[in-house]
Formats: sequence, C-alpha cells, structure tokens
Amino acid sequence: MSQTKKVAIFFLSFFITLIAISLFFQSMNPLMVKMDESVMFNIISPLFTTIGLVLFIILQALIRYIFYRKILNSNTSFVSANISKFGMKEKLIPYAFLILIHLAPFLGKIVFDYTFMIRILLFIGSVIIIELLLRISNRSTKVFFQRNGILITGFDGRIEIPFGVHINIINDSGFYSYNDIEEYEVFPDRMELKLINNYGKIVFMANGELKRQVTGLMVQNKIPVKNVTE
Repeated sequence: MSQTKKVAIFFLSFFITLIAISLFFQSMNPLMVKMDESVMFNIISPLFTTIGLVLFIILQALIRYIFYRKILNSNTSFVSANISKFGMKEKLIPYAFLILIHLAPFLGKIVFDYTFMIRILLFIGSVIIIELLLRISNRSTKVFFQRNGILITGFDGRIEIPFGVHINIINDSGFYSYNDIEEYEVFPDRMELKLINNYGKIVFMANGELKRQVTGLMVQNKIPVKNVTE
C-alpha cells in the first residue's frame, strides 16, 4: 500500500474514533458527574480509552479492506493462500497501548482497593478482546496472486502507524507488483517472498499443489529462487 493511502487510512480511522468516543462520553456525562474520583481514574477512564483503541483497530481494518476491495473484485485471482501466523512483533503495538492505558499510571504508587482490582480485570479482558481480533484478522487476511501482482487483504486488525522507516514487515496489507519481489524461498510447510529494498516478506502456508502454482507464477515473472538452508 502506498504511504499516502496508509496515512489517509490512519487519520480517517483516528478522527472517526475520536468523534465517536467524544459523542459517547457526552451522552454518558450526566451519569458520571457524581462518580468518585477513584472510580473515574481506575474504571471509567481506562474503559473509554480501551473502547477507543478497539474501535480504532476495527475501523482501520475495515477502511483498509474497502480500499482494496476494488482491486480484489476487478482482477482475476489465480490462487490464494493463508498468511503465516502473527508473531509477537506484530502484536506488540496493541499490547503496548493496553499496558500504557491500564498499568503505566501505577509505576509509582499503587493503591490496592476494589477499583484497582476492577482495572486489572479490565486489562485482562482487554487483552482477550485484542487477541480475539488478531486471531480473526490472521484467519481472514489472505494472499491473492493476480495477473499483475500480489494482493494481501482481508480484515487485518494489526495497528499500522505510517510514520518513520519500516523494515522487515511480514505480510503488510497492500498490493505488490511482481517487480516488487526480489526472490522467493520454498520451505516444507510454507513459501516466503522477499520484497525489494529490505521492506519485508510475504509469508504464506503452502502445500504441494499451491507451491507448484506459485512457483509457476514466479518462473513466469522471472523471479529467482533462493536455496533454502533450513
């Protein structure tokens, strides 16, 4: 995906989330006026922030998919494959946000009261929700081999912050021409396509027939194979 599209998706998702949470907060404000300060700090504040994080993840995934639905529907896909499982590196950003939301305020003094315990339960529940979203994303995001290139799309719930330099990204959603592929490797259970400029890899699970079909596309587009050392 081009950097311009990444930035557009990020800000669109961010501002829609901000507006939605602001409206929700205003509608709930009459109920929170008389709440205890500890309840506001340990329950309401992290709850609203977590809702915003989850909403942002869902919006970014949906908008990202809409951006690529036209490419998916307008081009014939020769074959598709399931991407490899998300690693800890790909889960790091949402988990880091959850730690900042729920645990970072207690790096100093911790007051063990019932509101703090509720906050810990909220943190555990938030981790479960994020993990479920990521598992759904992992299953729904696929690699589509098309005539002019390779499309990675689906409900991809990984948070993408499109600023700075990104190196060695695995299965980044987007469209890649065959000229973007530097080389490929064939492993017993998967195939890996290395992207040019050390940007990252496309890694997907592959059986014998899928390997044969993808290898044919690689040969057709004159992409060299790398000898596997594994």
